[in-house]
Amino acid sequence: KMHTPKDSRTVMTDLVLPSETNPLNNLFGGELLARMDRAASIAARRHSRRIVVTASVNHVAFNRSVPVGSVVTVEAAVSRAFKTSMEIFIDVWIEDRFSGEKTKANEAIYTFV
Repeated sequence: KMHTPKDSRTVMTDLVLPSETNPLNNLFGGELLARMDRAASIAARRHSRRIVVTASVNHVAFNRSVPVGSVVTVEAAVSRAFKTSMEIFIDVWIEDRFSGEKTKANEAIYTFV
């Protein structure tokens, strides 16, 4: 069966806790990378139905800081697939605690094999 990006789409939503922040009370970059890696791994596995591992992080843009208490949503989906690898595009959204408005905070492209 042919897979589409929609088939691999993975959405993970979580809260930013104080233990996950730096002295400026923003989410550690490494913590965000780990969250993106987990979502991308699920998307890659859904696409391939195989065990997958992260081969590279091709592009990461930390466009906006993510403050403590934020609701963070990581969306991942396979954007391109090849014989032995696949590319996963990831968007990170933060939700305003008062208005509920979602703002794109970060994006990344990971490669899995």
